[in-house]
Amino acid sequence: MTSTNDNGAPPSSGGWKPSGPTVTARPAPAMPPPPANVRAPSTPRDRKPALAALGLLLVLVGALASVYIQQQAKNRVGVVEIVKLVPQGKSITADDVSELMVAADPTISYVTWDQAQAGALRGYTARTDLVAGTLLVGQMLTTELPLAPGQEVVGLSLKDGQYPVGIQVGDTVSAYYVSNKNDDKTGQQYLMDGFSTQPIVANVRVYDVGQAGTSGDIDISLVLDQQYANDITQAASGTNLVLVFDKHTQ
Repeated sequence: MTSTNDNGAPPSSGGWKPSGPTVTARPAPAMPPPPANVRAPSTPRDRKPALAALGLLLVLVGALASVYIQQQAKNRVGVVEIVKLVPQGKSITADDVSELMVAADPTISYVTWDQAQAGALRGYTARTDLVAGTLLVGQMLTTELPLAPGQEVVGLSLKDGQYPVGIQVGDTVSAYYVSNKNDDKTGQQYLMDGFSTQPIVANVRVYDVGQAGTSGDIDISLVLDQQYANDITQAASGTNLVLVFDKHTQ
């Protein structure tokens, strides 16, 4: 009769071998469900495309603004502005004008600054008195000598004391014949001291005034009726002519 050991295996020469421990397998723990309304984390978005688009937009806005400014500048033109009185019949000089930018208007015949710089005003005179602040247009100019029939422009060379201080183009004066005893006085002072006589001619328009020399001598042109021209020139040549203001243009 064959004997067995405690675990039912036949005995062997190697002796007893214990059986392996019996282990009951545990079930894997269940994962808890995710909380409700909780999103799984996502990868952060790359913001570089948005910044690039914003930069492009700013560049486009700047370009459009530059185009607008250039278009506005093209709609403006430099014109001639009168900066000091130019009497009727007087030529317009560089000292009489300056440039002013205005909105271009094809219905107004502005004299442009480029035209003036190119000598377009040469040969023209003021059709009427042009006051400071006037924008020059073609209708204000003429090539005709603005003298009434029987008038002429008479040039005189006068010494200090024969003309009022500050005389300028556009003034009107009276011309007096005086003796040579007032060498130490101006003509105006001589008349104020009681000398009285009828003027040779009154309300004579000053057409042009030259630059006074160091001695006070000056060239003055008057618009005169021909009947007075001889008397005026003779009195001036003998230093017996004195001009006084009737109306002084400030």
